[in-house]
Amino acid sequence: MQWFGGDCRPLKEQSLTLVSAYGTYLITEDLGGSGVIGVVTTGLILGNFGSRIGMNPRTRTIVTEFWEFLSFFVNSIVFLLIGDQIRFAILGENLGPIAITIGAMILTRAIAIYGLSFLSNRVAKSDIPVPDQTILWWGGLRGSVSIALALSMPVILPEREEIIATVFGVVLFTLLFQGLTIQPLLKALNLLGNQPLREHYAEAIARQTAFQRVLHYLEKIETRPGIDPEFYGYQTALVQGKLTSLQTEIARLVDEHPDLQGFIVGQVRSELQAIEAETYAEFVRAGQLNRELSPFLQQQMAEGKDD
Repeated sequence: MQWFGGDCRPLKEQSLTLVSAYGTYLITEDLGGSGVIGVVTTGLILGNFGSRIGMNPRTRTIVTEFWEFLSFFVNSIVFLLIGDQIRFAILGENLGPIAITIGAMILTRAIAIYGLSFLSNRVAKSDIPVPDQTILWWGGLRGSVSIALALSMPVILPEREEIIATVFGVVLFTLLFQGLTIQPLLKALNLLGNQPLREHYAEAIARQTAFQRVLHYLEKIETRPGIDPEFYGYQTALVQGKLTSLQTEIARLVDEHPDLQGFIVGQVRSELQAIEAETYAEFVRAGQLNRELSPFLQQQMAEGKDD
């Protein structure tokens, strides 16, 4: 189905997910439950099952980008609301409860993470190393959900301000202290692995692709009136020299780091899937197809992993 010359499926999916979230909140609150927790549960179901079963890749990408924007916007609103209601004097008056809550939160999370990981390693024969457990423990950041729960408490509750101040203090601690110390902790535990190397390789590939397109464009405008041959020759030599340098750098990275092979294969697979999905989308936008075709490469690669 087309609407104003385009595929309206992503708009339907956006509307349905939005109605699902809002409807879940209203129904859960009406039944006496927590609307915030209900919406979180709905999001988990839609994100982990609904989007993979009922959406094609292009629609899933558009809906994800839509919710990323909404998430950023709502997070900003929530923190603006909490900033409007919190007074520094109230935070100072509740330093004791805030400190106790932070200590209890860190302790209970440590018990849960290390305890459940120990049971999983023993019973399910999994392999969750202690450094990974440590990151899971220390990375328990709190944010808009906790604040939204606090703000949703009835205004007539006598301890409402103290609860909001405590929650905000805990959120500040997790974001400013735990959040800012995650990267040093990752380095200390040697968990970054070859991530910097992968980023370096990806940047080199991106630059190579960009300069190849520049060179292709230069070839097209070579005969354009007004182009000085000397200027054209200089720009072409400059781009070709940079391409040669990048090709040498990429070859060196691949030769010196064989473990990049898996990352390279994964990148190529993603690029192939994106090309296939975008081609189907172009046919839909042009009106030559009424619906997007099911992604063949994605299915084949998934079956290959299962085998």
